[in-house]
Amino acid sequence: MDITAARSTAHSADALWATLEDIDQWAQWLPTVDSVARVGGPGVPGVGVAYELEQPGLPKATWTITDWRPGVGFTWESRRPGVLTIATHELVGESAGARIELDIKWKGLLGRGVRMAFGAKTANFLRLEAEALDVTTTARVKPSSLP
Repeated sequence: MDITAARSTAHSADALWATLEDIDQWAQWLPTVDSVARVGGPGVPGVGVAYELEQPGLPKATWTITDWRPGVGFTWESRRPGVLTIATHELVGESAGARIELDIKWKGLLGRGVRMAFGAKTANFLRLEAEALDVTTTARVKPSSLP
């Protein structure tokens, strides 16, 4: 029951990571996130840290990081009665940049129903997120010809 999106970019995984890891700022550049707040107040992301996200047309959800690999990616989970949602964000180095790989899956008794209800929206969100990560990183990285 996975939905995936991928996008190759000229950016290095390190450059992409600098944008991706700053979860507190996602609502500033990610069109699929209306608001994000770290549960428990400010701090650095890592395994066990949770964020509350509001996304267009979706119920508010709390996401807890279960795997954190600086420069490579992270996985987080959101639980609701009958369904576990697992989202993975990966940055894979390529010869001329990196590949952004995003994946989401649902498990549990209601997993199939959630996928049926939100699958198309989720596929579009993943595509938009990969594109926004590439574009936002472009805006954050100074061209090498500048000091």
